[in-house]
Amino acid sequence: MTASPPLTDNQCQFVDFMIESQALLFGDFKLKSGRQAPYFINTGKFNDAKKIQALGQFYARHIEHTLKSDFDLVFGPAYKGIPLAVSVAQALWVLFGKNKGFSFDRKEEKDHGDGGKIVGYPIKPGARVLLVEDVITAGTTLRQTVPYLVGELGAKLTGVVIAVDRCERGTGALSALDEARTTLNIDIFPIVNVHQIVSYLSTNNTSGFVLDDDLHGRISNYLEHYGV
Repeated sequence: MTASPPLTDNQCQFVDFMIESQALLFGDFKLKSGRQAPYFINTGKFNDAKKIQALGQFYARHIEHTLKSDFDLVFGPAYKGIPLAVSVAQALWVLFGKNKGFSFDRKEEKDHGDGGKIVGYPIKPGARVLLVEDVITAGTTLRQTVPYLVGELGAKLTGVVIAVDRCERGTGALSALDEARTTLNIDIFPIVNVHQIVSYLSTNNTSGFVLDDDLHGRISNYLEHYGV
């Protein structure tokens, strides 16, 4: 399995948080792709005030570490990206005193009232947008969202921050994340990747959960088959 650099405190605490929230589960799961995976990431488990506040703070600390202030607003694609964008923008203010706008899109454009497809902070030509997502699996959301933000609205996408890089192949030899990076010409900054998670959970850690030999072997086999 791919070696990964040591995790930062924020990354270790984020893995602990996913375990505690049951957003990271181990077992036997059929994914949307049809693959049978020994682990599953469900960010829908971040479903109360305490969890969504904590999630936003993990993103905010990662953003401060990687991107600093090189953006004007945080954008979250509907639907899971909506509460995430709000939480991240709030956390950036609370933790770092950085007042950033937030906005999100409607699935269908509104033709009455305020109209349009974008809700929240206006996205004008040249606006520097940071996009937040949960997990990139096939990259479908990014392939729909990035051309709209950049091509139609004239925004400058400064980066994409996601929770976890599954490090799995996309349609070809590259990972889904690297396919998105290449085809859309964007920078993507995952808080953690699956190799880091496995490395962290393979020995005693503060989450209280350690992978046993059987589960570790099944994850290794899965990533040998589908990973990059």
